[in-house]
Amino acid sequence: MEENNNAPNKPETAGEKQPESKKFLVFYVIGLFCVALALILLSYVAQVRSDRRLSELTNQLSTQTSAAEGANARVQVLQQSVEEQSKILDDLMQQTGTENTEDLVAAVEALSSQTAVLSELLTAQQQIEQGDTTGAQACIDGLVQDYGLERLNGTAQDALLTGEAAAVFTTLYQQTRALSSGAQAGTAP
Repeated sequence: MEENNNAPNKPETAGEKQPESKKFLVFYVIGLFCVALALILLSYVAQVRSDRRLSELTNQLSTQTSAAEGANARVQVLQQSVEEQSKILDDLMQQTGTENTEDLVAAVEALSSQTAVLSELLTAQQQIEQGDTTGAQACIDGLVQDYGLERLNGTAQDALLTGEAAAVFTTLYQQTRALSSGAQAGTAP
């Protein structure tokens, strides 16, 4: 009989194990679903974060691209300006017969001085025609003092005036000397 007692006990333990194993299986499946859900949420959060970062980097790249395009446009404008100025400089060097920029600057300064001298000569000539010999002589004397007689009459190697302009200066110089000599002779007793 003891055997009979043991036999019914065994099925009870097997029956007790089935609900226990079902509970364990249910908790195991629920746990797996929770882990899967947590992984899905983590994946979603990571994706949103990477999308935001990608958007920020895209905006930053487009801003930098725009700045680079603007800089390239400015460089092209400056390059065209340099090319135009270089062409003008080459033309001026050909016209003046100079080979480098220092010689060109010296030639431009000489032309500027020559223009100033010619302007003063014109003023002196107009003053002589108006009878203002003192003013004309002051203009001519100022030119001689600033530039030197030889540079103005064309006899110096680095003469400012040559040819017809030097002849006009020489004529005006002699006229102012003659008029001043005549004025001094007329005032002498």
